[in-house]
Amino acid sequence: MSERIVVVGHGAVTCLGRGMDATWDGLIAGRSGIRRHASLPAESFLTDLAGMVTEFGPGTPTEDSAIAKLSARYLHLAMASAREAWADSGCEGREFDRNRVAVVVGSAFGGVDLLDAEQARMSRRKSLAASPYLVPGLIVNQAGGQIAQHLGLYGPSVAPANACASGGHAVALGAMFLRSGEADIALCGAGESSFTPPIVNGFATMKALLGRKPEDRSETDPGQASRPFSIDRAGFVLAEGSGAIVLATESAARRYDLHIQAELLGWAINSDGYHMAMPNGERIVQCLRTALERSSVRPGDVGYYNAHGTSTVVNDRVETQAIKEVFGDRARDLPLSSIKGALGHSLGAASAIEAAVCVRVLRDQILPPTINHCPDPELDLDYIPNTARSAPVDIVMSASFGFGGTNNALIFRRWNS
Repeated sequence: MSERIVVVGHGAVTCLGRGMDATWDGLIAGRSGIRRHASLPAESFLTDLAGMVTEFGPGTPTEDSAIAKLSARYLHLAMASAREAWADSGCEGREFDRNRVAVVVGSAFGGVDLLDAEQARMSRRKSLAASPYLVPGLIVNQAGGQIAQHLGLYGPSVAPANACASGGHAVALGAMFLRSGEADIALCGAGESSFTPPIVNGFATMKALLGRKPEDRSETDPGQASRPFSIDRAGFVLAEGSGAIVLATESAARRYDLHIQAELLGWAINSDGYHMAMPNGERIVQCLRTALERSSVRPGDVGYYNAHGTSTVVNDRVETQAIKEVFGDRARDLPLSSIKGALGHSLGAASAIEAAVCVRVLRDQILPPTINHCPDPELDLDYIPNTARSAPVDIVMSASFGFGGTNNALIFRRWNS
């Protein structure tokens, strides 16, 4: 029998605040972290709405001195949530084999903001010389590398760059290292900050992003810009952030006296093989069903589904249809929500943040709402509209689907020793 894989720590940094407690409290209160930002001026950006982490990172009092020379924001975000999760796990100060700790931390775009800034500096200086810190700050695997360096972790290291599923894939890959016997502990997550004109405007011209619309309800209240599963959903709101969880084998958790917070029952990863941006419902159904089968969980056993729910017209419809097919008669009774209404869409980091939120759901027995929700007759499931809900829940599923047809599903269970 395979050894159980457990969660022993979790952390997050989002536009609702630095730290998991601030994020969770904001979610449960139904607050939105989406604002208008002067750093996204109209002469350069097609939108000024964003879920940005304020007073954080390079150039602020919260700059991480350990990586100050690497000024890409995704690195600072990933480091912050990883350190929080590591501290939460109780691993700090413990004696253990550091060669058997995997670090799996990804990102969709990595340090693209640093590349944009350096290109502008080179142009101003009229020089071909670039900063020696550009490449180390740009590459996606540097987040895991810096985390490993500063925490002293020497096991396997992988950096999934799987679009919006990067963080979920990181959790799944970390679990695979544990299941294969290559590691005892795995620090998993993702960080993202990609506010450059080409990225923001590229999403906008694809019609994926909510742009400037004078008639939109976000014009008077920016906090209503992201509205998953709503009849007037009109595109996602770009955000930044990071999330991390620490996994361990049950035997390692007990050996090192770590506090077990939840169990990772199973996971699934697959590819649509369909389109560069459009989701494929059939492959999403297959991914969700595979995760259930591998976890030995029946659809009726799932008490909460944390949706990808981006607030785009097509994605929310396809995901709703997939849920109906997978859960059958149970679908309309299944509580589900998208926290992207409050946080926006932090791309590769989103699914890592959502994994951490699922751990809190199991701990606190509270389901976060889908805020800004206005019913759509075509989307007729229980989206936990606008207000958090207390409910007994033992098993939760979190799903994420990325551009390029990269899908992921994770299933967690409330810990019962």
